[in-house]
Amino acid sequence: MSRRVYTINLQCAEPGCREWSFAEAETIREEREIRARYAKNPYRCFRHTKTNEVLSADNPETTKTLVVEEKFYTDYRGNEKLLGLYFGHSGIEHGPGFRAIAKDFPPGTKLIVTARIEMPETEGGAA
Repeated sequence: MSRRVYTINLQCAEPGCREWSFAEAETIREEREIRARYAKNPYRCFRHTKTNEVLSADNPETTKTLVVEEKFYTDYRGNEKLLGLYFGHSGIEHGPGFRAIAKDFPPGTKLIVTARIEMPETEGGAA
């Protein structure tokens, strides 16, 4: 016999936003905990959580800078050893049209990624 799944529909808390998401719970207790958590901290869609990262006509460009850093760990004897080179949390960064492997560059190297929207011109000449 399969267990019941409790579906919780969540609408973005931003006024006027029509985006929805959902969460699932396996028990009534878990459903109540999820609803209580969202009552304290309402759901917001990705457009309204990091608005400076969402490209739009009002925000046509965004830039992110990642720096190659040396990451270390401590072995069982207490000795610090180099784990490797990373862009923040990863040794490889990639996106449309590029891949960058941190160990190919010296520490301190900056990877600057810019995304820009270019709107088509309208008949009046302005975008």
